[in-house]
Amino acid sequence: MKKHLFSRMVVVGAVVVLMGFGMNAFAGMNKGPGNPGMGAAGANLTEDQIKQMESERNAFQTATQGIRQQLNEKRLTLQTELAKTTPDAATCTALQKEISDLQSQFDQKRLTHILAMKKIDPNFTEGRGMGPGMGHPMGQPMGHGMGNSPFGSGQTN
Repeated sequence: MKKHLFSRMVVVGAVVVLMGFGMNAFAGMNKGPGNPGMGAAGANLTEDQIKQMESERNAFQTATQGIRQQLNEKRLTLQTELAKTTPDAATCTALQKEISDLQSQFDQKRLTHILAMKKIDPNFTEGRGMGPGMGHPMGQPMGHGMGNSPFGSGQTN
């Protein structure tokens, strides 16, 4: 009888310890310097700066939504074409040119966005905690893009 009581107490103790560690780990989520959209110095911003940065971030997302959608569609189309046993070289070349042009447009808008954010907060850094996909560059949701394909460069934005 004592063995069963002891083993139950050990199991209950282990569960309590694990729950304590888990609650401690989740307690600080979405707080502090990694707060999305705030860059590395988000904790030092005034309310007005935070509102300006959120407004700028929302404007950037809206302004680039069409480009990001087109990029994803073109990349998927290129992947589909390349998956064929005999891909059409002209189609692949044209698609890659369109992807490059769209990526260039996106990069210019991103640069303008970063410069605008730095005017609001000189310590702003384009952090990985920013944007959709948690840790992935803006415009490329988790699991999508050329970097995750066998014929991609492995390089993301």
